[in-house]
Amino acid sequence: MRRRGWTCSLLIAGVLIVVLWAKAWARQMGTDEAETLLPGQIPVAASYRADVRVDMKAHTVTGVLAVRFVSQDDKAYFHVYPNVFQAKSDLRGANWEHILGKQREPGGVHISEVRVDGQSVPVRLMGSEDTLLQVPLTGKMAGQLAEVQMRFALQVPYNNGRLSYNDHAMWLGNWLPILAVKDKDGWRLDPYTAVGDPFYSEMANYHLRVQLEDGYQLASSGIESVAAVTQTRPKRQTIYEIDAWNVRDFALVIMDDSYRQQTGTVGDVVVRTWSQEGDDPAAASRLHQAAMQSLQYYGRQFGRYPYKEYDVVKTGGFFGGMEYPSIVFIQDECFSRSDAVAEAIVAHETAHQWFYGLVGNDEVREAWLDESLTDYAAMAYLHSVDPERAKSYINLRLGQAEAAQVYAGRGLAVWQSLDQFPNWKSYAELVYGRGAAMWWTLREAWGSERLHDLLRKYVQENQYSQANGQDVLALLSQAARADATPFLDYWLKLRLDQAEAAEAWVKKGKHE
Repeated sequence: MRRRGWTCSLLIAGVLIVVLWAKAWARQMGTDEAETLLPGQIPVAASYRADVRVDMKAHTVTGVLAVRFVSQDDKAYFHVYPNVFQAKSDLRGANWEHILGKQREPGGVHISEVRVDGQSVPVRLMGSEDTLLQVPLTGKMAGQLAEVQMRFALQVPYNNGRLSYNDHAMWLGNWLPILAVKDKDGWRLDPYTAVGDPFYSEMANYHLRVQLEDGYQLASSGIESVAAVTQTRPKRQTIYEIDAWNVRDFALVIMDDSYRQQTGTVGDVVVRTWSQEGDDPAAASRLHQAAMQSLQYYGRQFGRYPYKEYDVVKTGGFFGGMEYPSIVFIQDECFSRSDAVAEAIVAHETAHQWFYGLVGNDEVREAWLDESLTDYAAMAYLHSVDPERAKSYINLRLGQAEAAQVYAGRGLAVWQSLDQFPNWKSYAELVYGRGAAMWWTLREAWGSERLHDLLRKYVQENQYSQANGQDVLALLSQAARADATPFLDYWLKLRLDQAEAAEAWVKKGKHE
């Protein structure tokens, strides 16, 4: 299996982190390498430990974060995404209004102290919205271990986005400072854009100690069923100690006692769907079944889901659904819908556990990669359950793909960076619609069994790592025994003059 960009020293240092920071996980390591490796079988180059206190009335999270990692050079960068919501940030325009709504309150992270290996260093925030923290690693060479500690206070903003709250819950997406990626192009310090999911991260281990007031509960990217839970008196607080092994991020939802959970199992995976009193019980049950059935379907088609838990949680927000490792946020209105849209959203976000979660990619420059595969997977799942009912969703995506000529005339493409999409409509119709339609067209020509064999191979070769568009090009070219460039150029780069060459490639590959 490939490990892009790892030198021998990086690998050794990553193994050291596993040994030094994760002894408690040893009992979870197994030898089954049948389709996907278990999280404990893959070393990581970073571990996060946080001790935080959540104040639901003040909408704050305060605490300390320690990150032990393998240095890339004499400095490190952390994304501090919540700072984009500061009062000073210019978040005007239709795209920001789409993500935040009209009713909003600012928020952000105040970092009061930073230490490197125990020694204080200046707090240096960068970028127009202070969304980057630069940390000097004086005297460090690439491949050496470093530990950065920081004390922070997060004021959670109020908006329709991934990081917000309402009267009953607080959902924390992209809230912890997280190491920036250094790849072949150097440090990736991409800003938080209004369109798309502007996130790019590597696998890491997390250990969080979360202190809550009595009467609240949580769901997270970690494994709550084996979390250490302590209740204190007289302050009436609950302390959770939660671990997440080999994940790209750590998301968290705090809920009051109006929330209820439905629980089921898929193999040895615990699946929980969190709804509230007053929600339509039938709608909540349908979403829970969609989560369980789609998790099982994707496991059979693309490789075993390797984590022990999966949470589907009702939140506010504009986004329909938002994916994080082992947990997804589902917009509140989905818990009252009687049509198939809400189930399609859950199926889509569940597929992200494979395409984004297990197999990562650059969501800034190649958003099409995880989103097109995820939406295709949702289409395939819905078709497997009820082909007739799935028609409307599939036809929606196929119809969006036909708008390519209009977008091509405007100089747009599917395979482009987030900052090149003028609005959410173009992003959705190209990245989701055109991208998913490409895979569906290939399925119609080659058959689902052959296509899914290819996607299983894609998952196996890139699990716990990063994939890119060139990997897809190589995979398809090898399968067809012919260069797939015309096919991807036609579908993803909107080079419509390649239509005949793309069709010829599909036909040639069909007979290989």
